Amino acid sequence: MTMYVYGVHPVEELLARASNRVEEVVVAGDLTDHQFATIAERVDRTNTPTRTVGYEELDRLAEGGNHQRIAAKVSDYPYLTLDEARAVADRSDGHGLIVALAGVQDPHNLGAILRSAGALGADAVVIPKHRAAQMTPAVARASAGVAFQVPIARVTNLAKALRKLKDGGWWTVGTVADDAQPLWQIDWQMDAVVVMGGEHKGMRPGVEKVCDFRVEIPMAKGVESLNVSVACGIALYDRLRSLKG
Repeated sequence: MTMYVYGVHPVEELLARASNRVEEVVVAGDLTDHQFATIAERVDRTNTPTRTVGYEELDRLAEGGNHQRIAAKVSDYPYLTLDEARAVADRSDGHGLIVALAGVQDPHNLGAILRSAGALGADAVVIPKHRAAQMTPAVARASAGVAFQVPIARVTNLAKALRKLKDGGWWTVGTVADDAQPLWQIDWQMDAVVVMGGEHKGMRPGVEKVCDFRVEIPMAKGVESLNVSVACGIALYDRLRSLKG
């Protein structure tokens, strides 16, 4: 099943990062309009087919989303297997980083996490196949196009996948709400899997049990928790700061 990534900036980023995934760019109006200048340049450079459509058709293709008169048709998202994701991470320079999401269900949170993962050095993201957000146009838009830069692996059982990574020499770092060591005390000199819980119930006990380290982000009194995408960004930044410091 193909999908349409819509919006000026997401289409720009998609053409910059994964033009080989784009089958065509569709526009309501004229691609020579000034707001499409970067898209037009990238379309010319990559020889990407373009097609002019009416507003009603573009509304339908974007499923009612704020398309800003532009969308890109992409082929099925190329999910990886866990072994393929680990192989990508094993080839990275320095210490590998995989982000594992334990039931993140909001597409906007998944998109924001993918954006942070791409910006802060993650090699891959692992998501469950069931009861979790999957790759959609809304996710691609929330990620500002970075969703097609960071490989995503889908697994049937996240706890089992984490145990397999541990058997391969990876260390699992679970972010929890309380009763854990502060995030900044972790020594990130390791191949790490950063495990983030879902929006409402956090991690299932079976997933939390697999984590080698339990960390929390200390917060001001009266604040119980952070949005999962914000917490993920903080954790990934702390790792990058520690390794670069």
